[in-house]
Amino acid sequence: MTEQAIMTGLATGDPEAVRHFYQQFRPRILAVAMRLVRNEWDAEDVLQDVVWTVVRKADTFRGDSLFSSWLFRVTQNSAKMLLRKRKRVPMLLTDEALELAMGDDLAPRMDDVLDQRDAVTRVSDAVEQLDPVNRAILMQATVDGASTDEMAASTGLSALAVKARLHRTRQGLRDCAGWGLPA
Repeated sequence: MTEQAIMTGLATGDPEAVRHFYQQFRPRILAVAMRLVRNEWDAEDVLQDVVWTVVRKADTFRGDSLFSSWLFRVTQNSAKMLLRKRKRVPMLLTDEALELAMGDDLAPRMDDVLDQRDAVTRVSDAVEQLDPVNRAILMQATVDGASTDEMAASTGLSALAVKARLHRTRQGLRDCAGWGLPA
């Protein structure tokens, strides 16, 4: 079933469309959820919430954006809500406890962790600011593993335009994170 047929079926309450939606989009939803919640059980909870939300709200999808962009946003919101709901109570650790747990080289490790956390935050914010088409291309390439031809077909762009946009988007994210990796 095509995405359009699935969305039409979901909007009308067709159980066959729900089955096709689940089979077709489960891997993508789980991949995005795992990146955000970093726990298999929580990712499964996010999957269930996303499926339920999409089935209930399919008739509200206006088609202003790509379905995959809308689905990514629903998944991201569900994961964020789960993380907020399960927010851990901070535990006060003494310097002695940290040194015991981490060893003598605690300071360099903590600096690395903080640097990585800052870079991830900067990249996440930059992804949120991307043009919807560039974000869709990035998600299809990174999360779905889509080929250039598949991305070109879904966006209506030429394969060369997709490659150029993906390259510029990735380079911008590398620069934003301060990673300076080769393209």
